[in-house]
Amino acid sequence: MKSNNNMKQTILISATELITQNGIKKTSLADIAKHVGISKGTLYYHYASKDDLICDIADVHLKIITKAVLDCVQNVQADNSKDEIIKSILEKISTIEGTGRVHMYLLCEAITGNDPLKDRIKLNYINWRATLKTEIERTLNGNNESAESLSFLLVSIVDGLVVQSLLKTEKIPFEEIATFLVNHWC
Repeated sequence: MKSNNNMKQTILISATELITQNGIKKTSLADIAKHVGISKGTLYYHYASKDDLICDIADVHLKIITKAVLDCVQNVQADNSKDEIIKSILEKISTIEGTGRVHMYLLCEAITGNDPLKDRIKLNYINWRATLKTEIERTLNGNNESAESLSFLLVSIVDGLVVQSLLKTEKIPFEEIATFLVNHWC
């Protein structure tokens, strides 16, 4: 059983690397089997379909991001200034090492018709936003309306920053964004 788990882990790592380089649509199960150094039959033993493999990649990816979000909001101190809190959240979520490209590929796959993947991602987005809202409420001493709005805004901003980061448009001014949000919220 342990060797099966090791093989699945190896397959997941290789598949993620190939998807990061080539995208989901341009990565075949044959490509993954070749990259791992196994037969397609061995790959099919562990994953009956590409969708099963994509869902496992999504689960691993979403756990990494969820942990980063939770670590970020749980490490924020109540006495931090609002702009420090927002800056910290924006920086942490948008710079999760090596996950931005996979995140975008998974989102595109979910949006273009992979409903099981879409359901997994939707649930994680709901959880991330709720976690942010709870933390923002704590720092705003229970201002629920502002916390609700700001939590949606932050998740949306982070997705936009990930896209800009992947496109390498410009250096992202986190401090200025945080200051702007604080000055215009509430």
